This record gives sequence, structure tokens and C-alpha cells, in this order.
Amino acid sequence: MPLDNVKDWLYGCTHCGTCKDVLNIFVPACPSGEKYQVESYFPSGRMFLARGVNEGVLSLSDDDIRDRIYACTACLSCEQQCGVYHHQHIFETVQALRTEAVTRGLFNTGYMSMYYGLRGEDNVFGKPKAERGDWAKPLDVRNATSGNVDVIYHAGCMLSFDPQLWNVPRSCIEIMKAAGVEVGIMGKEENCCGGRAYETGYIGEFTKYAEHTIDTYNSLGVSSIVTSCSDGYSFFRNLYPKVGKDMRFQTLHTVEYFGSLVSEGKVTFKREVPMKVTYHDPCHLGRHLAAGLYDQPRDLLKRIPGIQLVEMQRIRENSWCCGAGGGVSQANPDLALWTANERLKEAALTGATALVTSCPWCERNFKDATAKGVAGLQVYDVAEIIRMAI
Repeated sequence: MPLDNVKDWLYGCTHCGTCKDVLNIFVPACPSGEKYQVESYFPSGRMFLARGVNEGVLSLSDDDIRDRIYACTACLSCEQQCGVYHHQHIFETVQALRTEAVTRGLFNTGYMSMYYGLRGEDNVFGKPKAERGDWAKPLDVRNATSGNVDVIYHAGCMLSFDPQLWNVPRSCIEIMKAAGVEVGIMGKEENCCGGRAYETGYIGEFTKYAEHTIDTYNSLGVSSIVTSCSDGYSFFRNLYPKVGKDMRFQTLHTVEYFGSLVSEGKVTFKREVPMKVTYHDPCHLGRHLAAGLYDQPRDLLKRIPGIQLVEMQRIRENSWCCGAGGGVSQANPDLALWTANERLKEAALTGATALVTSCPWCERNFKDATAKGVAGLQVYDVAEIIRMAI
């Protein structure tokens, strides 16, 4: 969205400070503001920055200004807490600033590898496109491009290229096959959803991938696209319809889809999983949606024999971000890991032995943080726990 389009929102912020803390319990809500303790890193400060840029008082060519804009994890916690009329437009304002910076050629160097990775190999890591389906090699799973399938499993960039997370997509395929689902994958023909490019200001790249993905899935005639990636899921649901192409398929997150399979009796839990866990709500599966998927993953965990679910203080719509969103894990890894460690400390206070989530970006960032900070917590995706139980 161009900066000109958000002008009306720049003067509604009263700078009351409610965006900084979770209402009623008064615990931190904004990762970058809490880490740096400088007003311009908080949402209210970024609204001032946007006004300054709009009025020509501040310049996006200033590295310090861009650092503050790109430190936003796009968690939308500020919009959840804000009580002023423009509360739905805070990140759109940040997004407009990022888009404006890219349009002016003021690139953030932290995103250049992502940009060239997309241009060259159709993924944000720049990994060889031919290796995108390597995670599925041990599995007997159909190639959706060459055979009729009802459901396509969209792995996404993170799960496709991080071997330490391959147990997640493999678990998903095994669960669906156990339920008798005719599932296929795109393999090397799968592309990035484009969402990370959108959030960092590369709107043209996003549009290209959105149009290509919609055309591809429409042409295959599948009924459903199922994904484990909360980021990709929210982009499919929120951003793809804005491209203007008819989407002749539905998009489901695995926690939705597996919940249906369990309710229909197609997936049954045969083994006890004796584990005390706490659940982390991914931002893109919660605040980024009109109706967040808060109950679905918890209902699945509660159905599994042996699982004891305990809750953290900040949960559901008030969840603390993992720190990886909005491109922060790529451009500001120190902030990403600090944010993850704050969450892990909160998780440890519950007495849980494992932190469970339903987003690969969250899982990756938490695993990185456990290696460098808070120890003693295992990190799993909901699908991995389900697979243990079946």
C-alpha cells in the first residue's frame, strides 16, 4: 500500500501508550519497543515516524529511521491493544513505509539475500528449487502435478528447506494417509507464497507469486490446499483475494484439517503421549485472521491421551510474538532471538517440558533460542504430537 493511501491514519494516534502493554494485566505487548526501550521502536513512535516522513521532516534515506520501521515483527499485538479508531491500520502504516522505501530504492541489506533467493530459486532462502521436495523422499506421496489428488499439501519455504523441521511435513503426510486422504505435493514445482516479500515491501514479487500460485492450483482442480505454515495460511486467506483472481479451492491450516479428520473418526489416537505441554499461538494464526484459530490446536492437544496442557500468561489474542515475523529473523536476528527467549521464559514458568506451536517460523526461532538461551524445553509442532499418538 502506498504511503499516500495511509495519510488519514497518521493523525489518529493519541500516543496514549496502550499499544505497549497487554490490557488489564499490564505485561509487555510490543517486542521491539520492549527490547530497545525507545519510543520510536514502539507502535506509537512509528506513527510519529510515518507522520514525519509524510510531512518531509524525516527521510527514509536515514538508516536509523529504516531500522525502526523494519524492527516491527508484524505481530499485530499493537492493533489488539489499541483503543483508538485507527487500531486496524498500524501495521498497514508500517507496511506503507516499507513499500515506500523499496520503491525509492532504499533497500534493507538484510533482505537482499531473500530478494535474490526469490528471483533465482523461488524461495526466501535461495536454496536450489530442485531440492524443494527432498523432505518427502522417504514417503510414498503423489506428485500433484502428474496425478489427480483431492488435497495438496503446501509445505512452504521453511519446512521445505530446513532438514531439522522435516519431521513436521512428514508427520502431516503420514496423518493424512492414515486417514485415507488422497494427498499430493507439488515438490520442486511448489513456489513461495510471496508473503514475506509483501511484508518487507516487495509488493511486485508478492503479486507475481500470488497470481502464479492461484493459477496453478486452479488448473489442477483440487478442492483444498492444506498447509502447516501459519504465515502462508494467513497470506492465502487475507492477501490472495486482493489480487483479483478467482480462487477455486479452499485453504486450510493443518490444525483445522486435522480437527475435522479427528471429529469424523478418520484419525484416532491409539497411543498415550505422557507430556506436559504449553501452547504458543502464532501471530499469523491468531491476530492476523478475522477469527483466530485459537481453540482448534488446543482441542487437538486435549484429545490426545497423556497430554497435560498448561497455559502461559499471554495467550490467544494477547500472545507474545515468537520474534520471527515480518522479516525480523532475517534482518535483525538479535531481536528475533531475544523475543523468542522472552517467550521461552514465560513457557518455562508453567512447568511444561515442551512448547508446542503450529508455525514453522515460530518453531525454528524457538529452536534457535533454546540453543543459545533458555534450556530444558523441547519444541514441537502440533502435527508431531498427533503423529506420536497415532
